[in-house]
Amino acid sequence: MTEKKHFKKILGWIGKILLGGVVLLVGLIVFGLIRESITRSKYRTEYPAPGKMVTIDDHDIHLYCVGEGSPTVVFEADLDQYGSLSWGPVQEEIGKSTRACSYDRAGIMWSEPGPRPRDGETIAAELKAVLDAAGEEGPYLLVGHGFGGAYIRIFAGQNPDDVCGMVLVESSHPEMLTRYEELGLELEIPDKKIRPLILFMSHLGSPGRYKGNIYDLPPEIYDPVQAFLPESSMAWFDEKVESPETLAQAGQYEHLGDFPLIVLVSAKTPNVENGQALQDLWMELQEELLLLSDDSTLMAEDTGHYPQLQNPEMVIGAIRDVVGRCE
Repeated sequence: MTEKKHFKKILGWIGKILLGGVVLLVGLIVFGLIRESITRSKYRTEYPAPGKMVTIDDHDIHLYCVGEGSPTVVFEADLDQYGSLSWGPVQEEIGKSTRACSYDRAGIMWSEPGPRPRDGETIAAELKAVLDAAGEEGPYLLVGHGFGGAYIRIFAGQNPDDVCGMVLVESSHPEMLTRYEELGLELEIPDKKIRPLILFMSHLGSPGRYKGNIYDLPPEIYDPVQAFLPESSMAWFDEKVESPETLAQAGQYEHLGDFPLIVLVSAKTPNVENGQALQDLWMELQEELLLLSDDSTLMAEDTGHYPQLQNPEMVIGAIRDVVGRCE
């Protein structure tokens, strides 16, 4: 065999190996997509939505309401994948004395994805549309955790006549990104350009389910949250990308009126480098949130970032206080 023929034969084998590798890779991707589709269908049967689906525009939003009476307490979750389930113990207790509603933002848990961008103004407008479509009536007492505080701040600014009170739970602050950067802590914002990759990975089941129960959540919360994690994480990405814009939108509403406002904050110093400086800044930001209303109070307790799960009585007490003063 001549050297030229031998070289062509080697190239032929290399081509076959590469083609086989491509076929194998495509097969694995197709298998992963089919498996994830079956898994999602299984979990939707295993964990049915506790509330009802409300159609707005071209997508359905999950809304869960309990109790009767006025005001209607509306819960808004943090920028996370827990959605309505993060309010479980608190909502059930509040629902014993008045109307209490939680929901999943578009793409989180049982809710279908909504139009982008997923910034604060879009999300606040969708919440209003959901409440209206479901026939829920104000006045509303808004309860927002973490980034949910920015969302309800915008909601109150957009609908001042519908809001009679507010409880902010470890709430975000419009200037938090820049103020933390001054301390050397830069909060990473994802690049919009990688969205196609994130979407593709989510349809392969990434991030993986059941990674660790860091907040020691009960199974009725932890299991469904993990089951829907790849879908919810896609929505999380879309909201996180727009988080600087959302904070800027929230900052446009510097004063919301004289309704009762309670700001709940964790007084626990984080066990990290510069923990005390970070905690001091966090407390400073929370105190500035008091300026949103002429009738505001700050409550600080030694709890974690999820007091509604870690110290629900603290949150329940604050909400009951505002319920009693809502007009």
